[in-house]
Amino acid sequence: MPHVAVAAGKVAGVWTEVPEDAELAEIKAAFANSFGQRWEDVVVGSDRDALFRFWEAYVGVVDLKPHPEVTVARLREENPGIPVLEVLLG
Repeated sequence: MPHVAVAAGKVAGVWTEVPEDAELAEIKAAFANSFGQRWEDVVVGSDRDALFRFWEAYVGVVDLKPHPEVTVARLREENPGIPVLEVLLG
């Protein structure tokens, strides 16, 4: 089954300086400082409070719109030279 681009949007921010071995409270404070939004209001997933230690970056996205008919392979083929990222949302 081909990868499907279920949504596309605009990158609003990227936080890659996630501190290693930080407690969740520190991550939440730094997240709010980086994106201007509370962790609890943005980060989704039933295991978010357990898995946060494994995340190396956070990406803020706005204007998210579904495009279920578009495959990642097609995006790459039609847009050579433009990076097409596959992002796991958790």
